[in-house]
Amino acid sequence: MISMQNQQLSLSTQLVVSDARDWMNTICGNHELIVPRQHKLNFQHQYVRLSTNHNALSLGYIEYGTDVGIVNAKTLRCYSLSLPLAGEQELQLTHSNNILSNSNTGLIINPQEELQLNIAGDCKKLHIAIPKEKLEQVLKGLIGQDLKQDIVFDPQMQMDTLQISQWWQQIRFFLDDINLSGAGHLHYFYQEMESLLIKKLLFIQPHNYSAQLKNNLGQNLPRELQFALQFIQQNSKLPIGLQDICDFSHSSATKLNLLFNKHFQISPIQYLKQIRLKNVFQELTQNPQNNIADIALEHGFNHLGHFSRDYKLLFNEKPSQTIKRLLMN
Repeated sequence: MISMQNQQLSLSTQLVVSDARDWMNTICGNHELIVPRQHKLNFQHQYVRLSTNHNALSLGYIEYGTDVGIVNAKTLRCYSLSLPLAGEQELQLTHSNNILSNSNTGLIINPQEELQLNIAGDCKKLHIAIPKEKLEQVLKGLIGQDLKQDIVFDPQMQMDTLQISQWWQQIRFFLDDINLSGAGHLHYFYQEMESLLIKKLLFIQPHNYSAQLKNNLGQNLPRELQFALQFIQQNSKLPIGLQDICDFSHSSATKLNLLFNKHFQISPIQYLKQIRLKNVFQELTQNPQNNIADIALEHGFNHLGHFSRDYKLLFNEKPSQTIKRLLMN
């Protein structure tokens, strides 16, 4: 067994089945690891934990180096989310059809479900473990009441859904940033990172509280913020600015900035930019043969250099790479 801690991602390497199982037990909770006798394990886990707290999120890359099976008998303490970057995995649920997972479909393992996850030897995947207690705490805060039952997610995360794709791209961005800048700065904002990832997941991935969460969101947003969101959605193609948003929502710039940062962790202008970028992405998806510059100008981007930079920051690829990927598929 090798376990190394450095300023970038930590690395755990396990060659013995029991060691690999015990290691992942510390990350996700108790489960069984099945490896065919004649196969040699080469488990690699590059990871970071967002704090030293026992219920901190863990995110990183996992590969086993041979075909394995993971069995959960309702003993996990985390929601385990994974997205293969290479290879495949298959989820076997007791009362449902099997789910094939590859680079187009991520998976969520609900800790309260009996299941087996079969992972191919060539599968390398992004992985994030979210403690059940922490996820429940965030949801309780969002809906304003105690939970009457466990949170149960739809196990499939479809990457052709824009918000799902962005969520996983945000995970990769965090990991790339840690590899580039080190993990030492995490303690300054790890709580914000955890909150952003969990809240966004609860809003974009279907689960048994989704309808209640959506209803509560509309009821709980301040009236000025509701007006601002409506104005931005309806006028994002026009050359609007902060003052236009303030005038429509009958609010000051200071108050709107506070409201947007409280509810979305970004400013009104950043929110407007994200809406425009997402609309460009949707149009490229639907019409990849159209001219990129024309689409960008139509959606309010007058500086194509800035547009291309912002697009890559949000989607982790250039607009031309989006089109190339779509045409190849």
